[in-house]
Amino acid sequence: MAKIIIKFNNEVVDHIDLKQGDMKIGRRPGCDIHIDNLAVSGEHANIFTIGEDSFIQDLDSTNGTFLNNKRIAKHHFRNGDQVVIGKFTLVYVTEHVSAAAATPQEDFAKTVIINPAAMPKPQAPTAVPVSGAAKSESHGALYVLSGANSGKRIELTKSVTSLGKTGKRTGTILRVAEGYQIDAREADEVPKVNGRPVPVEGIMLKNGDVIEVGGTRLQFLAK
Repeated sequence: MAKIIIKFNNEVVDHIDLKQGDMKIGRRPGCDIHIDNLAVSGEHANIFTIGEDSFIQDLDSTNGTFLNNKRIAKHHFRNGDQVVIGKFTLVYVTEHVSAAAATPQEDFAKTVIINPAAMPKPQAPTAVPVSGAAKSESHGALYVLSGANSGKRIELTKSVTSLGKTGKRTGTILRVAEGYQIDAREADEVPKVNGRPVPVEGIMLKNGDVIEVGGTRLQFLAK
């Protein structure tokens, strides 16, 4: 399923699943994607989805619709495209991508989210096993807020997820009974949460927390 992630000042403010057919974007109440900002026209643009393909078309808006700093009239979305409307950025993300298109996300995952098996697990705290029922009900995810992979989503389905580039550890996210905990035990570079360094003993993550790690900003979202 494709979705639009809406960002303002590089912070994720909403994410909307795209439905088949037309979805209007604008300031006018009743628009499918409502953006209440004076820089946005009443009916600014339209997203049309058919099958696995989505298109965006500017509706003769006053301030225009932009992709890569170029004003566009119509555009066929590709995974990761970022469209600017007023002061808002709309990131198009789809699960239906080809192997070639998926490569950047896979490379990012290998670089920033390292397979736990590739690194020694922290001695403490110990991740608490979560029942299969609890796992199916909810889990967390990371949205990439900055860099070339902005808009990518990484599901936190493992008990232990190590953060950092190859050979450089920058913290660990543990799935515990109470939710998700990030700690800096044995970290070569201490990550930050909401601008503050993570203490060695760790802290619990809350929905919307912004993590800075290895020069990349990610937002934690609880489902």
